[in-house]
Order: sequence, then structure tokens, then C-alpha cells
Amino acid sequence: MNTNSQQWKALGKLDPFWAMTGKSNWNLAAFWQTGNVQVEQLRREVSQLGYPQQFHLVLDFGCGIGRLAPAFCAGFDEYVGYDVSEALIQKARSLHKDLDRAQFFVTQRDRVDLPDNSVDLVFSFGVFQHIPDRQIIFQIISDFARVLKPGGLIFFNVCNSIRWMYRIQLRRRLYWFGRRLGILDYHLFHRFKLYPQSVHALSRETLLRHLHTLPVQVLCSRFTSPRDAPHHLWEYLLTKHG
Repeated sequence: MNTNSQQWKALGKLDPFWAMTGKSNWNLAAFWQTGNVQVEQLRREVSQLGYPQQFHLVLDFGCGIGRLAPAFCAGFDEYVGYDVSEALIQKARSLHKDLDRAQFFVTQRDRVDLPDNSVDLVFSFGVFQHIPDRQIIFQIISDFARVLKPGGLIFFNVCNSIRWMYRIQLRRRLYWFGRRLGILDYHLFHRFKLYPQSVHALSRETLLRHLHTLPVQVLCSRFTSPRDAPHHLWEYLLTKHG
């Protein structure tokens, strides 16, 4: 099991709601509303671009417990969510058992098991910054391009840089040190407020070099973080022509 799988397996069991938002003890209605707001904001943005051209299938990569599933199902015929954490996927299936048009799958070998040219919207938010191996990121983005229909849309964000004072990620290091000492995950997370999440930066130049090898067009890229934020994030919107 790689580092990315380990950290999300742990968080999925400890507190799946915190894993998605950094907050525990959610009221479910309020939790789903955060997804409604985010998807509506995305809808307004992409309507100006004219993509995706169809609204049959949406892929939510890094879906967690399906925070966005109800909102996406309101606008698409089918929703497919993938996540590396089996615990999060099990929780998603339980929470959305009555959402007939939604399916949830555990990511296998960092691949998307969907046919070529089958997806209208590929959405991935807050995922790549937690993957330490850039080659895995490139593989996943290449898979996004493969499954995307011509005239579809890919949305994802990437951490471009980390402010120097946050690069040590002390809470994460102490968490794994405590694990090696045999301290239970529950105590590390709930008592000592430590967590396994790691954050990694990928330069814009490196990412763009990879995108230029794919059959996609970059429609828009923008810096989305406050200048004093610990992690500087860029959003990318891509399409594929027939």
C-alpha cells in the first residue's frame, strides 16, 4: 500500500467528514449544502466556457464520502465516484444508498476503470496535493484525458507551492512517529490532534509540460489561493476535441 492509500485509509476510519472538510460533527444537511454551493459555482463558471457539451456522465475522482454526489446527480444522468480509501467508499455507499444514479468505486492501481471517450465531466478537487509521486499524478491526468469525451471538460486543482514555514508538516510527521511507537490511530487523531495527511507541490511548468503531451486544450488556468495561504493552489479546466 502506497503512502497516499495509507493516509486516506486511516482518515476514512478515523473521521470521514473531517477528511473531506477539516471539520467534524457535521449536520448532514449542512454538509450536503457545501456540495450544492460548490457544484453551482462550477456550473456558473463552465457555462461561460460552453463545456461540457453534454451532461450524461460525471466522474468525481477523489470523491471521499460523496459530498458532491447529490448536487452532481441533479445535473447529470449518471455519477461515478472514485476514491483510494475503501473506508470512505463504504461510507459513501451507505450515505447514498437511495441515490440510484450514483456509483462508488475504490481506485485500483491509480487508474480509472471507465471506457475511452465516455465521460462528460471529470472533476477532481483537493486530490493531487496529497499524492507524493508526480508520475502517479501524470498517469491519472492521462487517464482523465483518455476517458473524456470530445467536447467534455476536465476540472482539477494542484498545489503549486508551499510556504516555507509549512513545509515541515510537523503534525503529519508526529502522527507517523506515534504509529511506529505503537500508539493507536484513535488517540493520535482525537487526543493529540495529529493527522496523516501530507501535502506536496507540483510546479506549474512541470504540469504544463505533461499537459502538452495529451490530446487536450487548456481552456483556463488560474491562481485561487490568498497570497498568505499555506498552500498555493491553481485550478485547471481542459477540454478534448474530436
